[in-house]
Amino acid sequence: MIFVLLAAAGASYGGSRTVQRQIQFAGLTWNVKNGGPWGPGPNLWSDDPQSVWLDEQGRIHLAIRKVGNNWYCAEVYTDQYTTYGEHRFLVEGYVDRMDKNIVLGLFVYASDTAEIDVEYAKWGNPYAEDVGSFTVQPYTTEGNQHSYPSPLSDPYTTHWFNWQPDSVVFASIQGHYYNAPSDTGDYIERWSYYGEDTPSDSDSLRIHINFWLMNGLPPQDLSILEVIITDVVHPLSPSSLDHATGKRPPEGFELAQNYPNPFNPITTIRYQLPALSEVEGPVLSSVEGPALSEVEGSAVSDVELAVYNVLGQKIRTLVKKKQRPGTYRITFDAAGLTSGVYFYRLQAGDFTAIRKMILIH
Repeated sequence: MIFVLLAAAGASYGGSRTVQRQIQFAGLTWNVKNGGPWGPGPNLWSDDPQSVWLDEQGRIHLAIRKVGNNWYCAEVYTDQYTTYGEHRFLVEGYVDRMDKNIVLGLFVYASDTAEIDVEYAKWGNPYAEDVGSFTVQPYTTEGNQHSYPSPLSDPYTTHWFNWQPDSVVFASIQGHYYNAPSDTGDYIERWSYYGEDTPSDSDSLRIHINFWLMNGLPPQDLSILEVIITDVVHPLSPSSLDHATGKRPPEGFELAQNYPNPFNPITTIRYQLPALSEVEGPVLSSVEGPALSEVEGSAVSDVELAVYNVLGQKIRTLVKKKQRPGTYRITFDAAGLTSGVYFYRLQAGDFTAIRKMILIH
């Protein structure tokens, strides 16, 4: 169940900080920033449910919105202080294609000199290629920041850093992973920091996620004004992970909406399989998603993912095999098909789900 809390009576969304709205996400209580103008930016911040919300799948959405003549940004930060260990953010969205003035920040923070960041931004240059950056503040100190190109093939990315007393190790990965990807080609970038500015956990850092405008400048490209955070793994709840595999098993079946949609002619379909009772029969090798060896001993599902036309005729089988619990991504290439409405259907054991997609040439 998703809980939304108000710490005081009387909401004032998008205005002064008269209310501290809180949400429950990833096992933590998060405060929703409201009011301003405050940094970064500076910007106005909104705790309106249209700016920050949790969907039925438990994912958190952050949006940049224009209300009247003003633009409002979004930020959440944990009520609890964090500590040394791994901080992992699972993100949905083409964050490499955002407007030149939009910034996504995934970070821990106590002050401008006690902060560790993963950021995606073009910093005012619409043609920037190095849109990703790893930083141990202050960024002005030589060797404290590493920028990298990040052309994304689909909107699912994982960004993490392992914060220790004398080091910070960073990585960005294409896809959603709770441990190291089996294919090292999925790494977007890795970097290790051994400088003198690593913050101490006694500095009382909190986990933050923000979506904001550089210097408070309005966006010009309005195509990406929202980002989704699927999950945050943090050292405050290590028991939530399956230590035998290093993964957090999915809690239920899910067939996600394809992305992009409408599409031309390639789109990505994501689905997840939870732990089930053992299914008899031979185990087949898996090409997409978690390697079977990574979740050895977990249950196996008979899975079929297929595409149908509006007449209900099956026109393409994308997956037909046994698969372990985990999250899978399938690329569907509709080249050769006519424009129109299609449906894709996931059958896994007794679970069935159908979604609609639109092909536009």
